[in-house]
Amino acid sequence: MITRKMLYEHAQLLTITGGGTSEEVLMELGEYAVEHQLAREGFPEALLRRERQYPTGIQGVMGVAIPHSDQEYTKEASIVIALLEEPVSFRPMGGGGQVAVKVIFMLLLNKQEHQVEVLENIVGFIQDERKLKELWSEDAPARIYAAFGQYLHG
Repeated sequence: MITRKMLYEHAQLLTITGGGTSEEVLMELGEYAVEHQLAREGFPEALLRRERQYPTGIQGVMGVAIPHSDQEYTKEASIVIALLEEPVSFRPMGGGGQVAVKVIFMLLLNKQEHQVEVLENIVGFIQDERKLKELWSEDAPARIYAAFGQYLHG
């Protein structure tokens, strides 16, 4: 079950309860994006296809996944961050094993050229344990927007 904790412009912070598989969680997030006019129909399936082909799990101070799909599915550029109450197993970037993911950064970008830069910023963000823990704070959306907002316009 998804609970929207906070909304700050184009950065949304959600909590997901109930665990499940990575595919179930991604389908739920994809459907959320369509229901909230962030993505077009077909986005959930495209998200799953891309994750199967190019896994996005990253093991760091906390397991993180960065699923995304092609820009053709983006209606409104956004970063949706999901905090998982129970870790969910994702395949890691580069393959081999599993990553127990607690945070998902789902990207909906409308400019392909922003993708690499956003991914680099997220990787820098998730390597800082203090910043990751701040995702559970009251002003998290403002912090997220300050870090990534420049990529969510135009």
